[in-house]
Amino acid sequence: MYRYRCEQCRTTSPAAHSRHELNRHRSSHRDLFHGGHIPDGEHVIASQRTSLLDLPREQRIAAAVLVVALVVACLIRF
Repeated sequence: MYRYRCEQCRTTSPAAHSRHELNRHRSSHRDLFHGGHIPDGEHVIASQRTSLLDLPREQRIAAAVLVVALVVACLIRF
């Protein structure tokens, strides 16, 4: 999970589940309140992941594909 923080406005975005979603929050804020410019003091807050479900969707899909490939390889071998 990520959050975008603008120190000038003293605001923090809602939680974003991917960097892509975070970039949309950041771009929208910059366009609406700063004329598209990068405000001083902005930063990204990344919370620590606590479970497999907190991983980005792409990583969960890759892990599932890997597990399926390993299971198929084991079945073919035995």
